[in-house]
Amino acid sequence: MFIVVTQMNVSKSLTLRSCQIRAQFHIFGAWSGARTRLKTWVLLAIFLQTTGGLTLALCPAQWEGREQLLSEVEKAFTAPPDATRLSAKERVWVDRKNHRVIVDGYIAVREGQLEMLACPVFTKEHEAVVSVFCKAATVHAGLLAAGASTGKPVQWEPAYTPPTGSEIQIQAEWSDLSGKKQEIDARRWVRQGGQEDKHLQYNWVFAGSGFWEDPETKQRRYLAESGDLICVSNFSTATLDIPVKSTEANSGLLFLAYTQRIPPSGTPVRLILNVVQPKQAIKNNQAQPPASESGATIETPQ
Repeated sequence: MFIVVTQMNVSKSLTLRSCQIRAQFHIFGAWSGARTRLKTWVLLAIFLQTTGGLTLALCPAQWEGREQLLSEVEKAFTAPPDATRLSAKERVWVDRKNHRVIVDGYIAVREGQLEMLACPVFTKEHEAVVSVFCKAATVHAGLLAAGASTGKPVQWEPAYTPPTGSEIQIQAEWSDLSGKKQEIDARRWVRQGGQEDKHLQYNWVFAGSGFWEDPETKQRRYLAESGDLICVSNFSTATLDIPVKSTEANSGLLFLAYTQRIPPSGTPVRLILNVVQPKQAIKNNQAQPPASESGATIETPQ
């Protein structure tokens, strides 16, 4: 049995605040043994290859300003068993056998209106319950490796079309003040506006976000890196979204933090993204890339 493996060519560019590593993956040969681990990295490499080389900040300065919170998260959670870590500097793993992705972060918001269940650190922490120590693109790659398929992000024209993709159920884990382990369906942290005791009723779907390409430099950026990782308000840039109309406008559902059920701010949290296995295969319909006003194109990842 032969397995394709990958090699990473690295170039470095230094900035005043951090160093960045630009990783470009290339398929170079065949290998035998350790099939599960290698297949995971092949899938990750294929996804990163489609970005034309994804720029990731991989030095300690990546989480500058959140070191204490990161330290508490590292103490709270060990590496999940039977899972492969996708980045040495990010708290994200894929468990291919159980079709799930595991990400670590902390409680960011406990009250008020929400647009996200979770976002990457330093993005939309003021409107997300959880802030996670990983990139949105790494979660996307992990979901592909776990067996999920991308669908289409929400579309607003000519008429509203809800996002599609593999169904993703999310579980949250943390320890309470007494040290006792707690877990909850993450939907129960999200309350429907106008309904005091009604939480979010829908699982998320793997919409897949998209890429923005600068027409001059040809550099590409994964759109969800702006914060739209796990959304409860529909965004055309979302990695994960809910398959129902939900916007800030009165015509859509409004979601709030379910304060009574959410642990204190700063509490380390682990999110487990489970790929729901359908009874029948779902056709993976890809969105056509629309044009932006600047002339740049937005491309939906494969």
